[in-house]
Amino acid sequence: MTPTRTRATLAAVAALSLVLAACGSRVDHDTVVRSVGSGGKVATDAAGSDTGVGADGSSDTPAPGDEGKTDGEPGSGTGTSVGGGSASGGGGDGGKTGGGKSGGGPIVIGSVGTTSGPGGVAFAQGPRALQAWAASVNAAGGIDGRKVQVLVMDDGADASKGRSQMQELIEQRKVVAIVASFTTTQTMNAWKSYVEKKQVPVIGGDCSTTAWTASPMLFSECPGTNSALDGLAQIGAKYGKGKKLGALFCTDSDACTHVHERFFGSGNAAKRHGLDPVYNAKISVTQPDFTAECIQARNADVDLMLVTGDPNTVNRVASSCSRQNFTPQFLQPGATVDGTTASKPGLKNVLAATPVFPFKGSSAAGFGQFDSAWNKYGGGKAPGPSAAQGWASAKVFEKAARGAGDITRAGLIKELRTFRGQRLDGLTVPLTYTSKGSNDTKCAFGMRGSGGRWTAMSGGKAFCW
Repeated sequence: MTPTRTRATLAAVAALSLVLAACGSRVDHDTVVRSVGSGGKVATDAAGSDTGVGADGSSDTPAPGDEGKTDGEPGSGTGTSVGGGSASGGGGDGGKTGGGKSGGGPIVIGSVGTTSGPGGVAFAQGPRALQAWAASVNAAGGIDGRKVQVLVMDDGADASKGRSQMQELIEQRKVVAIVASFTTTQTMNAWKSYVEKKQVPVIGGDCSTTAWTASPMLFSECPGTNSALDGLAQIGAKYGKGKKLGALFCTDSDACTHVHERFFGSGNAAKRHGLDPVYNAKISVTQPDFTAECIQARNADVDLMLVTGDPNTVNRVASSCSRQNFTPQFLQPGATVDGTTASKPGLKNVLAATPVFPFKGSSAAGFGQFDSAWNKYGGGKAPGPSAAQGWASAKVFEKAARGAGDITRAGLIKELRTFRGQRLDGLTVPLTYTSKGSNDTKCAFGMRGSGGRWTAMSGGKAFCW
């Protein structure tokens, strides 16, 4: 496969709620690319983009040549926590972060995922939201008087790199948990058995694989993968402008095949939930134009169009169809859209299903804190699905940490397993964790484009079936 095709392929894989990949760039010391710095500021990522804005309105853009370094000691890979101290010494033995419920050093948590390359465009908002949460919590005094320190590592969608970074965070940085892990299925498979052996909780992330509901150390903030797709089909059947469904599935990933199988194959989600699948075709995210596919869909009288690809691919399909005077309503998995999708030509009445709370317009009790923190620490970009998922992951951790007493890995796991239908002030579907893994929940959230803006369906409340 050529480098150009590889990059485009990874971009498509990264954007799907089921497809997570990217081509990352290697940076200094398998870099700790972000940490919450002193003064409540959020450091930049490895690429020096998506600059974090501090509580005082200042930014932390690194000087040329310093990209990927934390705001502690340049090039050291060691970040400085809001409460003081360094990333290398905050965890203590066995994942402990200090003695007792209050006092002591910072609570150190890590995040391993894809934050660079094309995939990073889709997923960087996940750990960014984790950092925004930490900054807001620290500004309010921390958790039981202790500051939270966040260390984010970019795996570049490289399985071996992700495995080594996970080991570094657990064995050297002594993190008590991994939170908001947005990465590839292959990379997760490389470290899943390791975190199970070490008994380290991985709390929230991309929700892209069935492993999230099949491992005792993975605590998902989302419904299961197939349930999320069933939710998408139900949104289309209930809110779509018609029942005739067309779909374009990328050939660049096996995960696209899974979506096809769930909707059109043996999963039969389209028909089971009241849609009439009349057309589907294979595409590549390297295509600059989709005129032929749009004409075929128009000839099939398609009302709703589903596209598996990154947000830019969805934009190009909508643009190609508009040029043919064909304006179907688009029905999209949450991670195939972003904060600006509803303002794009041909997408102003788009429908989407999201696995956690809508990132715009929710009336949920917990939404205001997210909205305020993102506006202050989100880097100036409109939030998208991964920002909501990163925040929800952080809130799962916070709920467990506040109830755990002595915050250790074992204590967090014990507390997480007390969750029974936990909704976190309306930010998640009902969450239940057991010794076998995260329970699947047949619930989802809906969003729609209206007047060029995103709005939340039903005030941002989840619907269940």
